[in-house]
Amino acid sequence: MGNRSDRNQTLSDYDTLILSQQTQLPPHILQQLYEAFMERAGRDGRMTISDFKRAYTEINPNANIYNLDEDAERIFIMFDMDRNGVLTFNEFMLAYILLQRGGDVPALRWQYAMNSMPISVLSRPGLLNAAEALLLLQYMNQFYQIPNFDPIMQHNFIWDQLAPQMDPNGYVPQAEYLRLLSAQPHIQPYIW
Repeated sequence: MGNRSDRNQTLSDYDTLILSQQTQLPPHILQQLYEAFMERAGRDGRMTISDFKRAYTEINPNANIYNLDEDAERIFIMFDMDRNGVLTFNEFMLAYILLQRGGDVPALRWQYAMNSMPISVLSRPGLLNAAEALLLLQYMNQFYQIPNFDPIMQHNFIWDQLAPQMDPNGYVPQAEYLRLLSAQPHIQPYIW
């Protein structure tokens, strides 16, 4: 996000528009989230694990206070996608979306997360390729620690079912992927 002003801690209109399209979060919520992130992050716009631990209970009001440090560390590691020991705003935003327990339907939170985690320049909102789908399952497993869950096996099982719906570029609709994923009895409690 190169179009922001660190002095007044606001997102540019362009960044807000793009992020709102990706996450389906209203622009004013994105702005509030960005301001909160910048208040807690260093001047360089990167949040350390200690900064995240302080913000964790604000992000996740249902946090288990007895395992707070352990839970915050697990979530931080999961969302530190480039494994550099700090969270960028995009990584923080993804954590925020998935940790919200409000009125959002959990499946929508996962759909927002999918739109927020493009891993290639070819990524397209509303669609997933095989690498993104596998990454989603790996994140889900890290986040929820699903017992007896093998992301690769689960991915292959679902991806095979979606083969007829795949476009020529290897993409499938996110909603269809989530539908098949949530139909799995051992995963359903974590999606819905």
